[in-house]
Amino acid sequence: ISARLSFTNTSKTMLARRVQSALRASNMAALSARAFSTFGQTTQRMVPMGSRQGHRESPAAHRSMSGGFNRAFSGDATIGKEKAPKAETKSNKIAFIGAGKMAEAMISGMLSKGVQTPETLVVHDVWEKSCKRIQERFPGVKRAKTLPELTKNADIVVLAVKPQESHKMLAELSAAVHSEEGKMSEKAVLVSIMTGKPVHWLYEHTQVPRIVRAMPNTPVSIQEGCVVWFPTDEVEVPQLKAVASMFSAIGDHVMVQDERYLDMSTAISGSGPYYLFLTMETMVDAGVHMGLPREMSERLVKQTLLGSCMYALNSNQSISRLRNDIISPGGTTASAQYTLERGGFRATVYDAIWSAYRRSLELGGENSNVGPGRSSTAVLRTFQVPDGDDAEENEEGSPGQPDPKHISKAHDGGGN
Repeated sequence: ISARLSFTNTSKTMLARRVQSALRASNMAALSARAFSTFGQTTQRMVPMGSRQGHRESPAAHRSMSGGFNRAFSGDATIGKEKAPKAETKSNKIAFIGAGKMAEAMISGMLSKGVQTPETLVVHDVWEKSCKRIQERFPGVKRAKTLPELTKNADIVVLAVKPQESHKMLAELSAAVHSEEGKMSEKAVLVSIMTGKPVHWLYEHTQVPRIVRAMPNTPVSIQEGCVVWFPTDEVEVPQLKAVASMFSAIGDHVMVQDERYLDMSTAISGSGPYYLFLTMETMVDAGVHMGLPREMSERLVKQTLLGSCMYALNSNQSISRLRNDIISPGGTTASAQYTLERGGFRATVYDAIWSAYRRSLELGGENSNVGPGRSSTAVLRTFQVPDGDDAEENEEGSPGQPDPKHISKAHDGGGN
C-alpha cells in the first residue's frame, strides 16, 4: 500500500510539472508573435520556438525538475493569428552602453511607439558628443558619466558597442554591476546586440546570468528592422515581455531557443541589407550604362524592390513560385535568367552568406570550419551558470574551458 501511494504521488507530481511546463511554453510561444506594419500593410505572425538543440541546461533548468519551471519548446515555424502580449508595465530604467546608430534607432522606436518615456532611458558612451547628439534629438533622455551611474537600478542594460571594443568595457561593466554603486535591479537583463559574441562568453566576462543575445539589422532605424533574439533560461516571463516590447518598437522580431540561429541570422538578415543594396546599386549602374538618367534608374530600382517585397508579403505563394510566374517562354526575363545561372549567381550568393556565417562564428571564438565542402559538424560551446560541483571542477581544470560533458555536437548544415 505504501509503495502504491508513493507511486501515485510521484505520478501526480510529474503530471503537475508537465502541465506547468506546457503552460510556460504556451506563454513563451505567444511572445514571439507580433503584429507588424510595413508601409501601411499589416500582417500578423506567430513563430513558435524551435527545438533547443545544443543548449546546456542551466541551474534554472535543473531546478525545474523539482519546481516545474522547465521550458518545453518544439516544432517548426508556423503562421498563426495570435497577437503577442504587450508588456504589462514599462521598464523603470533601460540603460545603453554605447550611443551609436543602433542605440539611437532603438531609443527612437521606443519613444515614437510609446513603449518607454524619455526619463526612463539612460545612455553612456566614451564619446561625449554621441550622448549629446541623442539628448538633443530626444529631450529628457539622461546621460550617465560612469558605468555604475548607468547600471544602478537598471532593469535592462543594452550592450550597443562593437565586438572589437568589448573586452575592456565588459571588465568595467562586471565591476560596476557587482558593486553597491552600480547594482542593477533584482532581475535585470543584459541585452547584447554585439555581432558574434555568444552567451557563454558574455557570462564569463560579466557573471550576469540573465542574458539576451540579439541580432538586429540596419532597417531598425526606420522601425522596419528584423531582430532575432535568444534568452537564457534565467530570464523570466516578465523580463521576456519587456525585451519583446523593446524589440517590437523597431520592427519584426523572432525569439529562438537555439543560439546557433543567431549566427545564421547574422548572415541572412544582419548582413542582408548589404546584399540588397549591392544588387540595387548594380541595377542602377546598368540602367545608366544603357542610357537612363541616374535619378530615373535609381527611382525605378527602389520602387521595384519595394513593390516586390510588398507583393511577396501579401501573397500566399512561395518566393520560388512568384519568381517563376514572371518568366515567359523566350522572353526577356528568361534570357536574363540564363545569364545569371550561367554566371553562378546563386552559388555566389550562397558562398557570400556562408562566408558571413563563418565570420560570425570566428568573432565568437567558435569553430568556423563549416559549410559546403567543409566539416559537417561543429562543437558548440553553450551556456550554463556554474553551480556547486561544476564550479569546483572549473577551478581544478583549465580556466575558461567548458566541461566536456556539457559540450554538444551541433549540425551546421554542411556535408551529409
